[in-house]
Amino acid sequence: MNQTASFPPNERGRDFVVGDVHGHFKLLERALVKLEFNTEVDRVFSVGDLIDRGPDSEDVLNWLGQPWFHAVRGNHEQMVIDGICGHGDRHRHIRNGGAWLYELSPTTQEQLLAAFQQLPIIIEVKLSDDKTVGIVHAQAPAVGLENEWQNAKEAITGTRGKQSEQQALAQALYARDKIEQQDPTPIKGIHEVYVGHSSVPRVTRLGNVLYMDTGCSFSDGALSLMEIGSQSVFSIGMTQ
Repeated sequence: MNQTASFPPNERGRDFVVGDVHGHFKLLERALVKLEFNTEVDRVFSVGDLIDRGPDSEDVLNWLGQPWFHAVRGNHEQMVIDGICGHGDRHRHIRNGGAWLYELSPTTQEQLLAAFQQLPIIIEVKLSDDKTVGIVHAQAPAVGLENEWQNAKEAITGTRGKQSEQQALAQALYARDKIEQQDPTPIKGIHEVYVGHSSVPRVTRLGNVLYMDTGCSFSDGALSLMEIGSQSVFSIGMTQ
């Protein structure tokens, strides 16, 4: 697996970032219809946690197979990897919406394992004005005293050693301390960073970090997308 992935500027269409989908792909499909999404020129980037809790988790392989849909790995994808590999906490995963996985055939489970293991931890998207935005599931890993994007990438790719890589992976998939502390300190060396994992009532900015998980799968939540270029936000409620 490549721990990072980079995408060139989209010179022809629009780029969207979508918050945690949690198995609600039909809702995402309705959102894209309302946005008049064009599969020929537009792209969607996911902050991870595509599966669990919602009714459509099995559709994830179809979505990951679309050439215009790209995702980072979330902690729920990691729970699937750990569960299938036999070193995860199956009961914890089931409590967090993962029961569907263990009802699938071994062949389908292996297909999911292969797909999720290929998901990068960090995605970079270059913009047409020479800026770059980053996408990571929970939080950009902080390495040392410098809160720099390049340091995070070096750690997640193992350049700084195995211990730093493991610490960076844990932060990328699970950390919440930045939002819990309401820390507006910007991440240096990157224009913006899009994350999910921590539910917020609406898309929330802290410095140059945007929190995209607006509680999809909860009755009072919504699925939110942001068009990177215009910064416009579109949210669709669970009953819409």
